[in-house]
Amino acid sequence: MKRIAALAGSLLLALTISSCGAATGPVGTWGDGYKVDKAPYLELSLAADQDPSFEQAGFVKGSDGCNRLSGQWFLVKGELSFQQLGGTLMACEGVDTWLSKAAGGHIDGDTLTVTDASGKTLGTLDRRN
Repeated sequence: MKRIAALAGSLLLALTISSCGAATGPVGTWGDGYKVDKAPYLELSLAADQDPSFEQAGFVKGSDGCNRLSGQWFLVKGELSFQQLGGTLMACEGVDTWLSKAAGGHIDGDTLTVTDASGKTLGTLDRRN
């Protein structure tokens, strides 16, 4: 009986930890571009096949407010990196396309700070609720 209680407690703890991690991790939609015209946003989803050398990895799609973006993302030691991020090359007047220069970032609560290849902050995106 003690083994069953210990196993049940362990499973409950594992579920609690995994559900907490999902709320603070990178997966989800960042920014208001999905509902505001010419606003940047990113949607990060998990890859089906996880490489064990990464904490998490997946695919990214979105917009810099003008151009469509897509690529891959990786989370290693709490730092986010965007790989093979590419997009369309349309010219849009009055749109700051800062997000197209994204190379990485980090998450603090519900804010994703996006950085370029040199680590300079480009801007921030808030988690969509």
